[in-house]
Amino acid sequence: MTDLPDGADLHPKGKPRFLIDAREKDAHVWNRDKLDWYVEEPRATTALLAAEEFHGSVLDPACGGGNIVRGCLAAGLAATGSDIMQRVPIDTPWFRGVSDFRFATLDPVDNIICNPPFFRAKGTEAFIRKALTVARRKVAMFVSLPFLAGSQRARGLFYEHRPLRAWMVTPRVSCPPGEYIEAGGKIGGGTEDWVWLIWRPNAPQPIATQFLWLEQYGLAETALTRPGDVERYAG
Repeated sequence: MTDLPDGADLHPKGKPRFLIDAREKDAHVWNRDKLDWYVEEPRATTALLAAEEFHGSVLDPACGGGNIVRGCLAAGLAATGSDIMQRVPIDTPWFRGVSDFRFATLDPVDNIICNPPFFRAKGTEAFIRKALTVARRKVAMFVSLPFLAGSQRARGLFYEHRPLRAWMVTPRVSCPPGEYIEAGGKIGGGTEDWVWLIWRPNAPQPIATQFLWLEQYGLAETALTRPGDVERYAG
């Protein structure tokens, strides 16, 4: 049996309650994390950075255990992170400290790349709106595909701040609760669809959002195929 943190609540079958395998198959259903801390697979960031160019500093204001920050550092970007709770060792050099991004007073940064807390979509929208006031170059937000479908956001957020690009993450990645991973759980078998939304806060609003596809190790071979597409959509 997997070692659990002190005080972990167990399912009657001996499983952690945050992992409920209702159908006894690979598709897992988790109880919601109270701070909506869900951890994207590192390949989601690797694929984004292979497809989308970023220049200058990067901040992840909901960094959790640091997957996005480490991915950016590995790609040669000057990346830092913060979060509402510290989930990395105290001596982590890139961790900027504990703060609630929604209400923090921050100096401008070049880019924000983030998997924001969802909180019934309100948390994600609050993070996006705040990021657009802080980032000078680009904002990249990792969101579930259904987030694009809300009619209120169509009339509100996406009307006021239309994304430049949407990168569909393919193949699917898993995004389990962080405490499940800390308890020794393995990432894999994702059943939800995720997308990276990209904004350039200081550029004119695009007429339409370009929808493209990522693959596991970077840009899908068929994503940019027409003459001039690379020049038109890169950067």
